[in-house]
This record gives sequence, C-alpha cells and structure tokens, in this order.
Amino acid sequence: MRQVADMGGTTPGSSERLALLAHGPVATVYAVSHVDRPTALKVYPARFDRRTLTAVERELALLRGLVPPARILLIDGIERMEDGRHALRMELCAQSLAALVERAGALPPDDVVVLGYALASALAAAHDAGIVHGGLSPANVLFRASGEPILADFGVHLREVFPRDPLHAIEFVSPETLRAGTVDEHADLYGLGAVLHLALTGSSPHPRELGEQPGERVLRVLAGPAPALDLPGVPAELSAVIGKLMEADPANRPPDASWVAERLADLLPQQPSASPSQDDFDVVPVEARADGQSPDALDEFGLASPEPPPDVRTGPPVAIEPAARPQRRPPWIRYALAGGGVLALLAVAATLVLRAQGDPDELHTTPRMPPPPASAAVPGSVAAVRLELADPIDRGDQVVLNWTSDRTLDYLVVVAGEGEPNRYLFAHRNTTMTVPVDPVRKYCFLIQATDSNQVHETPPKGVRGAVCRK
Repeated sequence: MRQVADMGGTTPGSSERLALLAHGPVATVYAVSHVDRPTALKVYPARFDRRTLTAVERELALLRGLVPPARILLIDGIERMEDGRHALRMELCAQSLAALVERAGALPPDDVVVLGYALASALAAAHDAGIVHGGLSPANVLFRASGEPILADFGVHLREVFPRDPLHAIEFVSPETLRAGTVDEHADLYGLGAVLHLALTGSSPHPRELGEQPGERVLRVLAGPAPALDLPGVPAELSAVIGKLMEADPANRPPDASWVAERLADLLPQQPSASPSQDDFDVVPVEARADGQSPDALDEFGLASPEPPPDVRTGPPVAIEPAARPQRRPPWIRYALAGGGVLALLAVAATLVLRAQGDPDELHTTPRMPPPPASAAVPGSVAAVRLELADPIDRGDQVVLNWTSDRTLDYLVVVAGEGEPNRYLFAHRNTTMTVPVDPVRKYCFLIQATDSNQVHETPPKGVRGAVCRK
C-alpha cells in the first residue's frame, strides 16, 4: 500500500483486483482480493475533505476502543482511489438481513430475540461512547458466515456530506427524523424496532401501497402507528419491546439501548453446548447478478454482499438454504426459517387521487378510501382539529398556498392540474408553500394533515375558474 501524504489513508495496491458488487444510493461497493479474508471496498462519489476525514477517523477510533468489542463492523482503513475518490475498506460479510428475509421470509421468534439482543448491545456500546448510528435499516444489519449478526455503517457525518434520497427506506426512519432531521439515540431505537418488526413478520412496518406517491407515504408513516404484533407463537414480551421501540413519541420509547438488551437477554433461547463447525451446515453460494448489482437491497452503508468471483475471494460467503430436513444450528442466528409470516398490509391513512373528469372546468377529488372528516376530533381531545386553506394566490407560473391550523400538524399538499399527473408535496410542518404551475392550466389544491392519530383535510380550492369537487 502507498501512503497518501496530503489526506491520510492509503490507496488500493496495484496487485489487488476489484469486482463490482453493487451500486448503492450513494456509494459503490466492490469485492477485493485479499490474502487474509474477503474484503469489501465502499467507494464514495468524491474525496473527503479534512473535516470529514477527521470525523470518520475520530468515530473509528472510538468504535475500536469499545471494551469488550461490540458486534459492530469496523472500518479497516480509509483509502484513496486513483481518481481521488475516497473509500472505506472493511470485512466482506455473507449477507444482510434484508436479503435473508427477502429469500426466506420471517425469522422464528427465538432468532429475532438473538438478533435483537446483538443489535441492542451494539447500539448500547456505541451510544455509551457518544456515537449515533443514524441510519439503521435491514440493509446494514449483516451476518458473518458463522451466522453472527453485526451492525454496519455508523457514520452520521458521512450521511450529511453525501446525502441520499430522503425517502429512502422511510419505513425505518423515526417520525422526528422525517419531520425535522433529528438524528439521536432515540431515533436509533426506533430504527431498531422497525428492523426487528421486519425480521419477525417478513414485512416492513409501513409497506408501500400500490400507486402510492412519495409524499403520501411520508404522511401515512407519520399518521399511522406501527401495526400491533399479535402473532401466534410470538412471546408477548418480545412484541411489547418492539412496540415500545416504535412509539411515535421518543419520550415513550425505552430509556436507552441497554434497557432493550436487558429485556431481550431474559428471552434468549438456550444455546447449544458445543459450537458446530462450518461443515455442519447446508450452504449455497450467493451469486452476483450479471448486471453487477447485488441481490441485496443495499443502502448506501450496507455491505451485504454476494459471493465474489473465484479469483478475488479466499473463502466463500454463504447463505443458509432453508431445508425441511434437520440441520445443526449455529450459535448465533439459527436459520430454521419459516416460509411465511408476512403481516397483512394495513391501510393506515386516507389518501386522495385528484383527477379531471366530466366538465373540463371541474377537477374532482376521488378518495381511495373514505378519509375522516376534516372536523373530526382527535381521540381523547376536547376540540376538533381546525384546518383551513386560504384562497390560492395565482402569480402566473407559481401559486402561493397558505393554510392555518389550531395545532401542530404534518402537512401534505395535493396538486391537481388540468391534464397533468397529480402531485403530492410534503410540506413538513410549514403552513405555506409556493407551487410551480403551468401559466395556462387550471388547478385545484387540497391540504392533508396528520397529528399522528388520524388524517385531516381541507376542502379543495381552485384557480383560473377550476371547479373542484369531491
């Protein structure tokens, strides 16, 4: 390896060969030939500035100093490619939780307990050292070939420097992160709960609905609580822990990750008396796709990987093949996977489709499912929610919208243009928005909002003579 004088780190040696594994939302992941173990190289789209290098190196030093070592995938080094881009080198793992669930379905409750204990312990150690993960998802929960689960891709600063699509994996993002970008220990706990929900049910807490627009999905995630976990054979204590992790209000979540680890420790299944060898398991190689993409749903920090080509690997990463015949189980996640376990999809919030029909001067609103009345009271509240949309202000190529409410809500602006596809714009908690429009088309606008209990909406209002009706 050759040292890089100006920025620190190293550059991949000329004798190493790279094999493309996957393109993530930000980084590109390669398998690298290595004399000791399979290695992954995650290459970012640009070089790190000094501030970023300092932040990454500081976090790495803290993670390496954890005693005892936590179940966290550590960065082996920060390196420079020949074109100047920076990359992170780390161990190449067998697969991710996302890929495992996609291939084999929900995990048995005992395995979810083992997984949850490992992840909660890793988060507890990191939080005690002052480190927040900031992006927990099934794609960065990885497994070594032994079945040991580890948590990968800590890096709040890298997520800020190389932002991804804010709607990426939103079902694993806490409500406060969606609303205000808050990233802290409480947000990590929500992500842990959402990951365990997927592992236990085979489905994300808020699966995408057919035809749903991005803004609609954000509002639905904010409006609806996570589905209750009332599944046959699932210990009530496990369901209760996951439900508490996914409370919408951070104050109602567990006090810290150590609390979660302690509760799950009481549910841990009895471990085998002897650890089996690798030969005791039925394994099949995970093959890379012809287009170079990994079969895993890889996020920008997930390193779950298919088997590298024979010339760049020293040992085969493996995926456990579900089988009907008895198998010896590894000491970590026991891959005796059920084929089903997918939770039924629940329609949590009302969504609207605005479309033109009949009289060209009329733009109608057709609900996909009946929404609650805009004046409906929040359960347990004294007064109904007041939500009012002012008359839109037409400025030619823009329309200015203003609305008011008597309480803090999360807002979605629905835009129906004559002859245009509908638009759904998430306004966060703002009460005004300027919407770009075609200067000659007629438009209708409608505001939907949620208080995390139910969805409210205003009557639609139009500009340029448009008649808006439901």
